[in-house]
Amino acid sequence: MSTVRGKAKFAYGAVVAMAVTGIGVLPAHAAPAHAKAAQQQSAVSATGSTGKAAASRSYTYLSFKINRKDTSNSRLSLVYVQVVNPDKVRTYTVKTWRAGSGTGSTNSCLKNRGVLPSGEYKIQQFEAHKDGGRGGIHGLAWYIGEHRCKPGGVKRDALFVHSEMLPNGKQGSTEPYRWDGNSDYKSNGCIKLKPSDARDLAGFRSNYPHPGKLYVS
Repeated sequence: MSTVRGKAKFAYGAVVAMAVTGIGVLPAHAAPAHAKAAQQQSAVSATGSTGKAAASRSYTYLSFKINRKDTSNSRLSLVYVQVVNPDKVRTYTVKTWRAGSGTGSTNSCLKNRGVLPSGEYKIQQFEAHKDGGRGGIHGLAWYIGEHRCKPGGVKRDALFVHSEMLPNGKQGSTEPYRWDGNSDYKSNGCIKLKPSDARDLAGFRSNYPHPGKLYVS
């Protein structure tokens, strides 16, 4: 949902790609349990009717690891997966950034206060420089829709990954368009990054497949 301090945004910055050939190989990353099924399905879809491996394919996803002691000091990672064949799936963490969610409560059923519910989300749309945008988010944002918490079943909606920016992606001189520091990692449930990290994440769009899912744990 929109931020505690107001509406905010998202952006991606530039970075050098990891070569699939092995040049600049990044550290291995253990996929979250609920992401493994997706990887296995991708491996199956990469084979032909004869059972032989088809051409390799790749994809990315976002992984949000909640720090239960301080939800404003959690971690968001971009994860790259290359499916070579059903028996060979390479998974790498491209980069990890500090991120926050909620106002401090680990109760994901508290609307507008609790941390983002755990589970799988589809990144439904990347919204570039929307003036107001869906849910009142300005600038750049990944829209991840809605999700029901467990065990309460309360629906959390208007969920994004974003920062605090003007509609043009730049910093403003007043709230809610200015990033002031640690307090800005707090939100009404969305995942928030500081502007420079949001731009950094966005920059990977030119070198990697756009992430299609988010896994929260």
